[in-house]
Amino acid sequence: MYYGWIHGYYARESANRAGASALDAKDAARRAENAMVRLEDAIDRQALIIRTLLSICEQKGVFNEAEFKQLMNDVDLSDGRLDGKFKPQATPRACPSCGKTNGKRAVTCMYCGVPLEDREVL
Repeated sequence: MYYGWIHGYYARESANRAGASALDAKDAARRAENAMVRLEDAIDRQALIIRTLLSICEQKGVFNEAEFKQLMNDVDLSDGRLDGKFKPQATPRACPSCGKTNGKRAVTCMYCGVPLEDREVL
């Protein structure tokens, strides 16, 4: 009895699965690349906004570039590290209404829906 057709069937199925996996990987790479382009665009726009605000503040005499750099270092150090980033240590917060603990980025209580107080701007 000839069973060679079974080998051929499984070989084709394996090739089909490999082809589908390759297409899935290609789609995932394209989505990641699109997301990266959107993030780069957002960063470029934010850099333009920040540079514009800095220029206005200098023109109006609010501060000069040296004062701005010092202030930026002070803010950078406020999270405990001089690393060019601002990452304060957020902690989970208790709801003022029900007392249950919510995530550190929650805006409203996920249990009762009451707005959480003392939320930082950034």
